[in-house]
Amino acid sequence: MTLRAFLAAMLLAAAAPALAQPPGPTPAPLPPPQGFAPTPPYRQQAEARGPIVGMSVDDVVRRAMANNLDVLIERYNVELSQQRLAGARGAYDPQFSLASSLGTTINPLAAATGVGAIPVEHVESRAGSSSLRQSLPWGTSGTLAITGQRVAAERPSAPAAPLYTSALSASVTQPLLRGFVNSSASRQVGISELDTRIAGAQYRLRVTQVLQQVLNQYWELVFAIESYEARRQSKAVAQLQYDSTAVRVQNGLLTPVALTAAQAEIAARERDLLQAQVLIINAENNLRQLLAEDPSSPLWESAIIPSDSPAAAAAPAMELPVALQLARARRPEVEQTGFQLSQNRIDRTFFKWETLPTVNLGATYAAVGRSGSPGFNTALQQLWNSDFPAWNVSLAVQVPIRNRAADAQLTQARIAGDRLATQLAKLKQAVGIEAQTAWQVIGVQRKSLEAAQLTTRLFEQQLEAQQARYDAGFSSDFELLRYQRDLVDARVRELRALVDLQQGVVALQRATDTLLDDLKVQLPR
Repeated sequence: MTLRAFLAAMLLAAAAPALAQPPGPTPAPLPPPQGFAPTPPYRQQAEARGPIVGMSVDDVVRRAMANNLDVLIERYNVELSQQRLAGARGAYDPQFSLASSLGTTINPLAAATGVGAIPVEHVESRAGSSSLRQSLPWGTSGTLAITGQRVAAERPSAPAAPLYTSALSASVTQPLLRGFVNSSASRQVGISELDTRIAGAQYRLRVTQVLQQVLNQYWELVFAIESYEARRQSKAVAQLQYDSTAVRVQNGLLTPVALTAAQAEIAARERDLLQAQVLIINAENNLRQLLAEDPSSPLWESAIIPSDSPAAAAAPAMELPVALQLARARRPEVEQTGFQLSQNRIDRTFFKWETLPTVNLGATYAAVGRSGSPGFNTALQQLWNSDFPAWNVSLAVQVPIRNRAADAQLTQARIAGDRLATQLAKLKQAVGIEAQTAWQVIGVQRKSLEAAQLTTRLFEQQLEAQQARYDAGFSSDFELLRYQRDLVDARVRELRALVDLQQGVVALQRATDTLLDDLKVQLPR
């Protein structure tokens, strides 16, 4: 029998004595209890105040993923990490450059003896160049450049004779020790790639935490509303009991003090009703805060009516070793620390290479062309035919003395790696304990629910027996009301135990990182 159905039966049972009184002269009716008007159902009150929004578990999960501000902030962090990775990869973007120049130079010439004026020559130059530079992940850098120049010198004794030159060069530099493969650019790209994975793990962690809060507040709101309804119907039973007591007082079966006791019972149940209303306000506002996108959201003006009820279904079917394995392997916190260890390995490898000498192998090939009055065509033809080639191979060695800076960085990276490994061991232990605790608590909560259900059934039987004694005149109003109140309290405790079990299941899903899978929430891993 459900709580509402049983309370409805209680209403009829409480009204039965009043309806069963033998007919007689009708005495003057007694005034109803002051200040305790009948309370309508919560949904009816909510509809009278304004719009209502019915929500299921799927609805609150969908709203949280779309509107929760913490989730949105963490999503921005993921996008920022992706852009930082794109920026780090930009170190391998080719660089193209263009340059041009135009100038005139006046040079003094040797003058003949006895000549007062110093002869000069006017040199007019025009030049242009372009180059393309490319860096590669293994430390290699290459440059391809082409230049062209026109120089015309005009002297007093000779007309201007332009000279055209062109040059094409290609150079490659390859580190053989320091900077080979493990360059600063490749290190930054590797760390940035892992940063995106760390941001993804942090995003999944935040989503899991938010959804756990959302589900907990959803079930808290369910409990608050159901508790309110139980208290409301309990108050209605007390009011009917007052009416029955009033009839008995009028017929001289009870003393007037019985009415005072009945009114006190109504007041006590009114107080319980108000306390349940406070629970609704707190749970509803907490849920709104998790689901609303901003303070102007229409959700703040609407009453939330949950459409799902907690079920005493079995917890996720997993043994304790499986729960521990899932927690240690899948938890985002563990993944994040694992990625940080991978970053540390990149740092240690890079700084180890930084302690080595710098040995760079370089190679250059160049071709030039030069012509006079025919113009650039002849110079370019010479360049194309490689009529005047030149090449050069170089080896540059730089050996640091002691190199304490690189040694210190390598030592720091090793210490940081040891610290991260220790943190990972501690974290695996912590998440394992959390999963074990959640798994064990569910077992206790299930027994608590079974005990609460048994208590409710026993109180139902006691109330039925007490109601029969009351109808036969062997029990007082005070005793009957006490049994009614005890049953309502037992029903509320049963609901509390059911909600606690539901929240315990959510805690285990969060501890084993299976909550998103069970809710069918897809996130990039």
